[in-house]
Amino acid sequence: MIGASWAKCFLRINNNTKGFSMSLNTIITVLISASLTLMSSMSYAEQPDYMVVVNRPNNLHVINLATETIDRTCELPGDSAPGTVAMSPDKLTAYVLAGRFGKIWGIDVRNCDLTFSTDLSNGNIRVKSIASLAVSSDGEEVFTVHNPVRIMNDHYEVLDTQFAVYKADAGLQAKPVRTYPVPRQINIIQTADDGLVYLSGPDVYSIEPKTGKIETVIPSRTANRPGFSQPDILTVWPIGRVSDEFIRMYSIAKFDESGDPDKAEYFWGFEQVILSTGKTNVTEFAPLEDVLFTGMHRPGKPNEFYGVLTQLKRFDVNSQKVIKSIDLERTYYCINFSTDGSKLYLAGTYNDIAVYDAETLKKLGNIVLPGGDMSMSTSQVFSSPKELSNAKK
Repeated sequence: MIGASWAKCFLRINNNTKGFSMSLNTIITVLISASLTLMSSMSYAEQPDYMVVVNRPNNLHVINLATETIDRTCELPGDSAPGTVAMSPDKLTAYVLAGRFGKIWGIDVRNCDLTFSTDLSNGNIRVKSIASLAVSSDGEEVFTVHNPVRIMNDHYEVLDTQFAVYKADAGLQAKPVRTYPVPRQINIIQTADDGLVYLSGPDVYSIEPKTGKIETVIPSRTANRPGFSQPDILTVWPIGRVSDEFIRMYSIAKFDESGDPDKAEYFWGFEQVILSTGKTNVTEFAPLEDVLFTGMHRPGKPNEFYGVLTQLKRFDVNSQKVIKSIDLERTYYCINFSTDGSKLYLAGTYNDIAVYDAETLKKLGNIVLPGGDMSMSTSQVFSSPKELSNAKK
């Protein structure tokens, strides 16, 4: 119907306007272009990007990124820290690691209903999880890493670290249905398309959540790279889903034959797992010039890497050069992209999200959140399902 209306319009102009000439091929080309543009805009209107992020004291915000407005604010049952967020595969449930690193809540983002809850601690066993939260690729299970301590009258007893599996439909008093031993010092985790879960620790590991089989997929602390130091890694933000990657940055020293630290070169690098294929990469991408907290690849641009803290930096990975760098008005911890890679969203620390053009690094605005700071909360960006776009506010 749209195409027929456009065709009649062009033919009427072609027949009735003096001096105007348009071939049938031109008409068809314009018609197709207009129809595709209209369909694309209609599709985006039906499935805009959304962001879910947490801030103090206990808010979970559902943000429509097409309008850069808050659709709804959901009240969490307790303290928001650390505010690690993982989305279900259908993008309808936000799982939040909060309660001072000791509780997980599942929130239906359409109506703010609490659908899942678990207290990681039990009795005199106090359990904390350091940003370890993921959902199975089929949405049926929730994963975290337990760091348990038995609290005695006069001492603490450190217990073995465990990978814990919960049923997503277990309700408001969920208990783990399976646990497996894993190395200590695990922080962020992420589920790949094939169901394996990747763990960030001294090395990068994969674990099969049905059997507990664990493998080292990227040697990091255990790597033996002649001429290089051990990599130094800080990561508590499980970002990268929109760019199909499990990602963590490292800084590293490269020595000459003398091994003299004063003569060393220092680099930024990343350890990466492609979630759709399982392929791994370890790459130095730029000289170490400024401190960065989070970084990720631009969706659709595997040679472009962006990082943030007090500066926002855009890197060319292959040439190991900075394409562009700008100073920020303040510190931001957590970087993320729109699903098409055209916009950047900087979150964490205070209570506003800065929006930038990904190509030019021109600032486009701020999304101000009611409430307090985000601190180390993870922002998650995703293309909205119709159920969310059509949900009543």
